Amino acid sequence: MYDNKFRNLLEATIIASLASILSSIIPSILNLDISLGLILILLFSLRRGLKYGLFSGLLWGILPILFGRATILTLTQGILEYPIANLAAGLAGIFFTPFHQALQDHKPTKSKNYLISAVLVGCFAKYFCHFIAGIIFWGKYAQWNLNPFIYSLVINGSSALINIVFACTILLFLLKKVPFLFS
Repeated sequence: MYDNKFRNLLEATIIASLASILSSIIPSILNLDISLGLILILLFSLRRGLKYGLFSGLLWGILPILFGRATILTLTQGILEYPIANLAAGLAGIFFTPFHQALQDHKPTKSKNYLISAVLVGCFAKYFCHFIAGIIFWGKYAQWNLNPFIYSLVINGSSALINIVFACTILLFLLKKVPFLFS
């Protein structure tokens, strides 16, 4: 009835909406960003690939702006920290083909390694955008009299590490218990 492209675009839209809802559950704590929505974007990127992962991430980045939940200092900062940073999380989809090949070949260690690599790439790309924005736009608000570079590195590096640990833990659990979510 529906072609695959339409189904994938619809699924990307639903994932972005759910990611937006999940991201609002845990507020920022001490400027640390714990993003449950990121886990959905990473899973979806591994499920459908780079193109659809990027699209879903882009939508996920636009939704907070549309709903007035975005903290925007300037237009450039808003674009960098919302659509671009969240789109960058979809880069996890570069591991789509080797991940699915490892699953198909029944190589659990390889599939876990590709999953972890996807999480690292997606999280690093997202938080690198936030790191750059932290230096350029948020540096004047740096606490503890820190240099803007160091402050952004501490805040965004900590956020990235927390999200990497959460995402790896949850996605590895899902891969083991409900692997059909990835296919």
